Amino acid sequence: MPLKRNFDLLKECDLNLLIALSVLLKEAHVTKAAKELGLSQSAMSQVLKRLRLMFEDPLLVKGHNGMTLTNKATAIEQDLKPLLNRVISILEGDEFDPATAQGRIRVMMNDVIGQVCITRLIKDLDKYAPGIELEYVTQKTQGFKMLRRGHIDLIVGFYDNVPKPIKSQVIAQYPWQMVTLDKSAARYNEGGHRDESPFQLLRYLYQEHNQTHVINALKTINAEDASYSLSSGSLSTMIQALTAPNTATLVPHFATSVLKGRNTEDFIWLGEPIDLELKVCWNMQHRNSKLQKWFRKLISSILIEQLTDKDVIK
Repeated sequence: MPLKRNFDLLKECDLNLLIALSVLLKEAHVTKAAKELGLSQSAMSQVLKRLRLMFEDPLLVKGHNGMTLTNKATAIEQDLKPLLNRVISILEGDEFDPATAQGRIRVMMNDVIGQVCITRLIKDLDKYAPGIELEYVTQKTQGFKMLRRGHIDLIVGFYDNVPKPIKSQVIAQYPWQMVTLDKSAARYNEGGHRDESPFQLLRYLYQEHNQTHVINALKTINAEDASYSLSSGSLSTMIQALTAPNTATLVPHFATSVLKGRNTEDFIWLGEPIDLELKVCWNMQHRNSKLQKWFRKLISSILIEQLTDKDVIK
C-alpha cells in the first residue's frame, strides 16, 4: 500500500480508540471494559460502535456464554498488545538508569513493614540511586485515593481487594494470627477453658481490608462477639495495650521480630494462622513509570529477603 495511503488511514483513525479496543478484547464485556477505563456503559457502547465502523467488523458478538471475539478481533488482539507496548516504549525514551535518576519516591506502608525494610532501603538507594529521596508515609485508610490522585507513588500492604484502576502484584504470603500476652490464655491453647472475662479485642488498623480473614481468625478462638476496646495504627502501642488483661489482636508473625523489649516467647498465639498476601500497589498513570517500576522491584526483593531471614515466608 502506498505510503500516502497509510498516512491517510492514520489521520482518519483516533489512536486513543486502540487503547479502548485492547481493553474490550481482553474483557470481552462492555460493562467490565467501561469500569476499567473509567467510562460509563453508554459511552463504552458508543466506543464499540466506532470501532466496528473503523474495522468494518462486529468485533464482539453475543454467544451462549456471553460475548465472543470474531475471527478478525482475535487476529487484531494478537497484534495490538505488542504494538501498544512498543508505542509506550517509544514515548518513554531511553532505558532507565537509577544511578542518574533524580526525584522522590513516596511509599505508604504500615509500621511493621517499614521497620523490616527501611534500613536496607536507605542503603540500597544510596548505593544504586543516590539522587532519589525516599519519603515514608504511614498507612492511612484513604491510601488508594491518595494513590489515584498522585499524592503517593506506591502502597505496600496486606489487601484482599485492590480497587481499579490501581494495579497490584503479590510479593508473597505471610501468616497472621491472633496473639495475646495474657498468660491465662495458654490454657485455651492446651484445650482448657478461660474463666476470665471475654477477650477485649485490639484492632490493628491495617486489618480493615482483610475483614473476612479477621472474622475467620476470631471464630478460631470463639471470639466473634468480642468487643473492640482500642483501634490503633501503631504496632508498639498495640503491643503495649496487650499487657492489659484479656486483650488480643491479629498481627503478622514477623511483627514480633521488630519489637524491642519483648521476646518471641512472650507472645501467646491463639487459634490457627491464616496466610495473607503482601502486595505492592501502584497507579499506571504515574509521572515516572520507569523509576516506579525499578523501585517496585527493589522493595519487593528487599522484603522477600528480609522476611525470609526471619523464617516467616511461605
